Amino acid sequence: MKLLKLGAILFVAPLMWSLHAGSIQAQSEAELKEMQKKATKYYDILYPNDTLKDWFTNNVGLEKGAGPWQNIYKPVPLQMYWFPVRHYVKPDGTYYDQLLEKYKPTDCVECHKEVTPGFVHDWEDSTHAKPRKNPRLAEKTQQIEKLIGRELKEVTCSDCHGKDHKELRMPTPDVCGECHPQQVTEFMSEAERGRPNHIEGLPANVIPPWYPEMFRRGYPTAQFGCDLCHATDRCNICHTRHKFAASEGRRPEACMSCHMGFDHPDAESYGESKMGYIYHMEGEHWDWEKPLAEIVPGKDYRTPTCQFCHMDQGNGKFAHNPVTKGVWRMGTVPPKGIDYKSSLKDYPHGINLPPLNYSLDIYSPENKQRSEQWVAVCSKCHSPRFARLYRENLNDFMFEMWRLQDRAQSILDDIVANDAFEVPIKERDIFPLGDILADALGPGLLGEAVYKAFKTKAGKVPVIGPILGLHGLFATGRNNPSEIEITYADMWFGDKAHAYKGVAHGQQDIAWWYGAAKVYQKINILESQAIALKHGKELHNLLEAKGRKSVAGIVGSIVGVVAVLMFGAALWKKKRETRQ
Repeated sequence: MKLLKLGAILFVAPLMWSLHAGSIQAQSEAELKEMQKKATKYYDILYPNDTLKDWFTNNVGLEKGAGPWQNIYKPVPLQMYWFPVRHYVKPDGTYYDQLLEKYKPTDCVECHKEVTPGFVHDWEDSTHAKPRKNPRLAEKTQQIEKLIGRELKEVTCSDCHGKDHKELRMPTPDVCGECHPQQVTEFMSEAERGRPNHIEGLPANVIPPWYPEMFRRGYPTAQFGCDLCHATDRCNICHTRHKFAASEGRRPEACMSCHMGFDHPDAESYGESKMGYIYHMEGEHWDWEKPLAEIVPGKDYRTPTCQFCHMDQGNGKFAHNPVTKGVWRMGTVPPKGIDYKSSLKDYPHGINLPPLNYSLDIYSPENKQRSEQWVAVCSKCHSPRFARLYRENLNDFMFEMWRLQDRAQSILDDIVANDAFEVPIKERDIFPLGDILADALGPGLLGEAVYKAFKTKAGKVPVIGPILGLHGLFATGRNNPSEIEITYADMWFGDKAHAYKGVAHGQQDIAWWYGAAKVYQKINILESQAIALKHGKELHNLLEAKGRKSVAGIVGSIVGVVAVLMFGAALWKKKRETRQ
């Protein structure tokens, strides 16, 4: 497959979204109708050309993967549920045939009371089963009925899954968008901010080269966590099936199953903060049925939730888009404003692959505006002065972390320059897909320097730091990554993330002991590892030099002995001839 235009066609989708997603606040039935058109064309807007459709939208079942490396790997069977548009396979076999002999195709509920009773009980308790269970929902249901042109006594299995097993599907945003167009178009508008976002979960999962490389090495199911966490192209990632309760989606726990742990410890930093403890102590008594736009801080919620802060769009509007105010973007892209001493000064090293091909300007007009939006959100519970100082402190803290990362990158730069790894670079395994990246992407996307390195070194290129250096935590090649590379990747992607999230969410222990302190410790570990590696390299070179000298001496001695013996033999032969 020709991939030379990968960047241009793969990342045109966010631009298309920004042109199509439209207003986040519906004002009339006509606007809802327009949103419905966009929402039900979700994948046409998301993947607007044939190549992108072939990569991500066209259903191929489990026969091949997704994205540019689709022919290198085959998905694990569970991916049919995680990425249903691409990989869903309808069930078949005698078990289903026997059930269909017992039940009619329209007897969904009766059949599934036997097959999946938990699903049925969830649905029976849902708004889908009782769309007029209170005046607020009755009004919304009436609005949806006008939108779809039919009465809704209840939303049944067939409305979401198709009429019968011959049409069976897993509901995706385009299906949900028929009745919930505003929520889906709000969700689509995440693309205006680019990555990271939720709607590009599948591309962000399968495009990094270490993902297909792990399949090539025989470790497909080891990536279970990557697959499940990136299965965000579904509404039920936040609204659990089959209850789909908005009240459930408003609670912090809806975010926490993904936003936790090593690389984005939001659950821990929020949950263990003062905000989190107030929520844990009092949250059960709050009115979760009330929409976010109607919440009165200090009265309805005495402390903010993930949704209350991140879905706030300003001016009293809330939307299914938690990324609009993002400034530091997970803290993985080097920001401008630092006098870098390491190779970070050259980032992104000529690479023209979004989202790698930009530097982060924290103080751009757009990001200053986003920071002010954060100040406005925090000022609902704090004084504006405190909120602004806190925001400035977060920025100052992150610049400190990046200066430390620059120091760490310099340590690794020196090891790379001297090829002082335990095993020389030429004897290590390739960078993930390193044997095909140069030809697949070309110099236009990789940049001349990176392209030449991969092309001339047959993929045996050390890659450290943001963002491609993440292979140090994802790939398992022989002697690649080495211990010092893993230490560094662990520091900048894990420890720095804890420091960032700890400060952002007001959790001091995570900010320090699990964050900044670990960053400091890892830098000292890196320095110690680097000294040991360089000493090892020097000793190796010394022994090699001595070995060459010793061999030369031995060879010289042998030659001398042989010469003496040959001379003696010649003399003896001559004397013998004289006697005769």
